[in-house]
Amino acid sequence: MHSGYELLWLAAERTPDHAALVDDVTDRKLTYAQLVGEIEEVAAGLHAAGIERGSRVATALPTTWEHAIFILALMRLNAVPSLLNFRLKPDEIASLCEASGIQAAAVLPEITLVKKLKEAIPNNGPIWCLGDVKEVAKNLVGCRADPSTLPVYAKPPPEDAAFLYYTSGTTGLPKAVVLSHRSIEPRILWLSTQGGLRHGVHNRALGCMPLSHAIGFFGVFLVTLAFNGTFFVVSEFNPTKIVDLVNSEKLTYAFCIPTMYQAMVAAPNYSPEKFSSLELTLYGGVSIDPGLLDHIHQEWGGAIRHIYGTTETMCSLYHPEPAGQHATLRPGYYCRTRVVRVGGEGPDDIVEVGEEGELVVDSSVDTIFTEYLGRPDETEKKVRGGWYYTGDIFRQEANGDITIVGRVDDMIRSGGESIHPEEIEAVLGTHALATEVSVIGLVDAQWGQMVTACIKQVSGDPASTASKLDAHCKASALPGFKRPKAYFFANELPRNAANKILRRLLRDEAEDARANAQASFQRLG
Repeated sequence: MHSGYELLWLAAERTPDHAALVDDVTDRKLTYAQLVGEIEEVAAGLHAAGIERGSRVATALPTTWEHAIFILALMRLNAVPSLLNFRLKPDEIASLCEASGIQAAAVLPEITLVKKLKEAIPNNGPIWCLGDVKEVAKNLVGCRADPSTLPVYAKPPPEDAAFLYYTSGTTGLPKAVVLSHRSIEPRILWLSTQGGLRHGVHNRALGCMPLSHAIGFFGVFLVTLAFNGTFFVVSEFNPTKIVDLVNSEKLTYAFCIPTMYQAMVAAPNYSPEKFSSLELTLYGGVSIDPGLLDHIHQEWGGAIRHIYGTTETMCSLYHPEPAGQHATLRPGYYCRTRVVRVGGEGPDDIVEVGEEGELVVDSSVDTIFTEYLGRPDETEKKVRGGWYYTGDIFRQEANGDITIVGRVDDMIRSGGESIHPEEIEAVLGTHALATEVSVIGLVDAQWGQMVTACIKQVSGDPASTASKLDAHCKASALPGFKRPKAYFFANELPRNAANKILRRLLRDEAEDARANAQASFQRLG
């Protein structure tokens, strides 16, 4: 086993003079040797502030130069970086810090957030900000000290906690996912076995995914450094700037959610030749629009691969040639999976070819998380009989592949039928008036759950728009019992950092609109 810091240190031993980190805000660039030196100074500053092995330190920051080095410095100390979505509200960040036993934090310079963290973090634990906050917190840039004061690095025990990550929270409040040191190396090696990423200095990676996301940290940042590549920091997602960056720096590797790729091809300065340097493009996190996949498959350079995984499991499935079969996947290295009957008799109740069931993943492999911190009840719900239950519904294909269908949690029971929202969303998504769509089930006396389509508001009368979308569904192959019984029009569809739509918030908004007889909620006759 190698810890995350050891992987970086070994890379620096191999190529000390190769560029490791490039900033998008300034002209700063660090070689591997310089990066290790920078980490030592910041780690010494952290150590002087009382951070040591096992200290839980929260970060809630964008993917900035300072954030990247701060996390690596925590790894140097064998502290436990606890990576939070910086877009969360101050109350949520403070509550998660309190629940996770956080002892220090690095956040944006927001006075309200800092004050709430001071209440949530015990013993006056240090708080650093990416900028000045009127003397109520320390400036992150000043977190430095003499490296000679640092203790010699010691390899941590494999089962010690290495990171805390947080679930997306599409169906509830985020839970702290504990990742041990033994999970770190396999969480990047699969990028070779399934992703096709080759080790070497030729790798020039697009760093636009949040470091608080498993894709952003393990799938791009840490693997790039461990493989001796160059990580290009993207501190703000600006599609126009990213198009220019990929072109000017001849980037070779990208791993993003599909929504980001959609924004890139829609940028006003986009042209296919600007992406010709890409050798490998991976996507995951949410399903991809088949039209977008075909588009980038035809126009971009190199290979495009589909990756499926969760924060708890990392990569469980992949497809090396997804064009034309965007929802079909197969297990790869570090993966042992089954599709079992929902509500069946356990992990041995495997579905037959053509049947649908829940994907379960062998929980004994090294990529798997340890537990949900302080939530043994939630851990026991998800890990049963040696298998992790993903909550995702797949159909078993005759050739051994499996095709993703939807979510157990999001399945709608309407009129005695089980309905997958994704099937309805796919139909509505082909209409020009449904630029963004999410389908939910609302409690209803007649139907049990009423299929409700939530649409991002466009110009026009809601009643008229609902009628047009209903006619579109009637003209499609969608069975009548699956057609939405109501439409809710929202200014925005709420999303998390991974760009997944938060159905629980949409349900609350739609229920409120229905209860108050608002025009934004249209029930069909």
